[in-house]
Amino acid sequence: MGLALITAYFASTLVLGWIARRRGQTANSYLNATHSLPTWIVVAAYLAANCGALEIIGLSAVADQYGAQAFHFYLIGAIPAMIFLALWMMPIYRRSGALSVPHFLEERYGPEMRIINAATSAVIAVFTAGISLYAMAQVLGVFFGISYRTSIVSCASIVLAYVLLGGLRATVYNEVFQLGVILVGLVPLAIKSALLFAHGAIQIPSMKAHLWKAMPIVSTSAPLDVIGTVFGLGFVLAFGYWCTDFVQMQRAFCARTEQAGRSVPLWAGFGKLLFALVVVVPGLACAALFPQLEGAQRFDAALPTVMKALYSPTLLMLGLLALAASLMSGLAANISAFASIATQDIYRSRLRPGKSESHYLAVGRWSMVAAMAVSLLSSYLSFLFRDLMEHLQLIFSIFGAPFWAIFLLGISTRRVGKRGAILGLSAGIVVSLLHLIASSRHWLVYGSTMNADFHASIYAFLTAMLVGLAVPEPRPDESTPPPRALLGRGSVKTLGDERWLWLLASLLLVVSIAFSVWWR
Repeated sequence: MGLALITAYFASTLVLGWIARRRGQTANSYLNATHSLPTWIVVAAYLAANCGALEIIGLSAVADQYGAQAFHFYLIGAIPAMIFLALWMMPIYRRSGALSVPHFLEERYGPEMRIINAATSAVIAVFTAGISLYAMAQVLGVFFGISYRTSIVSCASIVLAYVLLGGLRATVYNEVFQLGVILVGLVPLAIKSALLFAHGAIQIPSMKAHLWKAMPIVSTSAPLDVIGTVFGLGFVLAFGYWCTDFVQMQRAFCARTEQAGRSVPLWAGFGKLLFALVVVVPGLACAALFPQLEGAQRFDAALPTVMKALYSPTLLMLGLLALAASLMSGLAANISAFASIATQDIYRSRLRPGKSESHYLAVGRWSMVAAMAVSLLSSYLSFLFRDLMEHLQLIFSIFGAPFWAIFLLGISTRRVGKRGAILGLSAGIVVSLLHLIASSRHWLVYGSTMNADFHASIYAFLTAMLVGLAVPEPRPDESTPPPRALLGRGSVKTLGDERWLWLLASLLLVVSIAFSVWWR
């Protein structure tokens, strides 16, 4: 029955891909779908692109390993950055006229920075897609005993088929469908886990029961500390991800109007708080029910393990379907992102400009095939980490943290130009890599790989900022737009619309603070 349900789900995704296809489309409409989709579709896709296999498998594993501190990935690592994006960053993007983050960096620093950012984003996309493939293979292995190689090849083939059919539109509409499947399959598990805690059948281990009480300000032995969590996760990694990540911004740019685009992160923020409970509570239940999991298996087995323990056969099939949907969401998002970057930001802008739309469409489709092939290979790297989030945070600490520093300099001061940006970025990446070597050889000691990643992001960010500011520009670049233009409020039409956005943001922040106090 389970395999039949999975097969029917896979067939549904192909049908959606066929329906979403359009004839006579341009490369941009196929790869980006800019300013073309309804707000509710964009909000659901924006949320689903983030709540893929990494979110569901990875953060339930973090909850099993670290306890309630997994909520920090939502309360510190998402909501503040999403509010900042809605209120300040989206008007900057719209005012610049950029169609992507690399395009925006070209407007600020020149074409070289666009290529560097595009290449880095492409690397991150295929590695993240590889992590999604690994996660799904683990799920299929736990439930059906399917081999790793068979799992990743089968899943990759299905995703590639529907992405090739309809491009980003097919990806987005499938993400909306997948989000519904995820909620149907996982909400009952969260409820069952919460009822076990409420009835006293299980208890959260004392060291894993609080967000803040057991966390020191700074420590080389604690699993997480306040400095690393607040500054490393909360500011550097979170703001860098939510404000500049190609996949997330690609969906926000799909909204038809500026006002709709600015509201997308805020509405999605409430969805993130729901997912905090849906994902973390079952992970906490696993820590209470299966303490032997620690040290015996990878923490990534936490969610499938507690699902098998608490679900009836019917619910188990729905849960499996939800995990399959989470894989599809994350994998397809990163494959379509790679194709857009490779075609629009590298091939079209620098290598072969001026070609026909049919030529760029063909390049986009071949880019999807190449991205999936590399993702299959990169999925094997996940075996080197105890859980998926450690792997993901390492990638962002190396590349995302220094890019966020350069991006922040670009919108706040005209003092930094192309040379300072490139040298600052390079220095930040080097520092993060050196930190990785030092921590892996135990020259620098941390209580967990996760905390090491958080601190590495701080050092990379500060290095990139300081080097970028220290490198003088030989002469003013008249083509570089002044910060005042970049920081403009955009084209908000009415004061009432602006007040509505601030009200929505305030409500989201209040709910998040209340959530944090409750779990303190």
